[in-house]
Amino acid sequence: MNTQSLAKLRISPLHVQQGLFASLALMITLIVVQQFNHWNQTQDTTQIEHAYSHSAPFAKASALKATDVALSLQPVDEAATAIDQAPRQQSWVF
Repeated sequence: MNTQSLAKLRISPLHVQQGLFASLALMITLIVVQQFNHWNQTQDTTQIEHAYSHSAPFAKASALKATDVALSLQPVDEAATAIDQAPRQQSWVF
């Protein structure tokens, strides 16, 4: 049955050859574009790495002074009283 339906479509061997050639050309084009994109990405990453390798050296991290840390911390008693003074909101837990 399939041979009869193909015969009705009147597909000649030339049409098959042209279709195969178009598929091959499309496949080659896609592979070339994919390789070109891959090449561009590797070039970009090497340029970025090269730019960062020549940048200024990292600044030294400075530690906080003990007085700065002491001023930023508040005693535990003050924090506990602040929590106790806040009104409690009723909430439902399921």
